[in-house]
Amino acid sequence: MRLAAALALVALTSGCMDPSKDAKIPGEPLGTFHVVGKLQHSSCGPGAVGSTDVWEFDMQLSRDGPDLYWLNGQEPIWGKVASDGVSFSFDTATQVTLREPKGAMPGCAIVRRDVASGTLDHPENIGGFEGLMRFGYAQTPDSDCLELVSVDGGFATLPCEISYRVSATKTKDP
Repeated sequence: MRLAAALALVALTSGCMDPSKDAKIPGEPLGTFHVVGKLQHSSCGPGAVGSTDVWEFDMQLSRDGPDLYWLNGQEPIWGKVASDGVSFSFDTATQVTLREPKGAMPGCAIVRRDVASGTLDHPENIGGFEGLMRFGYAQTPDSDCLELVSVDGGFATLPCEISYRVSATKTKDP
């Protein structure tokens, strides 16, 4: 039970939006998008941290000049639009402590790095986008997270990465 709760913390996907929450929207709202991701690769193992072959979620985008914001219902995730007006990228990381160090026993902390890149279908009137999302998982150098490796719902190995090819369609104007 404790392992399942710990893995749920690690799996929290910054890409998912809880529509019941309303994050402060920076810049100009671009709308709500339905995103469908298809698993491309997982060195983390099948079903690691709740991953599935197809992953669907809704999210919002906003833009302020070259800054693009991915709104997940909790906080804006900052990214950039390239000078071509359509290529974009996001890169963010979060650390979750799953077990505090105790005496001589090291703790367990996992860093999850999320990287997304893709192409908007139009530089201004965005109706959708396509791209790649990668989620990398690694224990911090001073951690021992062996209890998360080779267990149901855990990782096949650490570090590892899960990648999805994503396609999004606007479902609601701002």
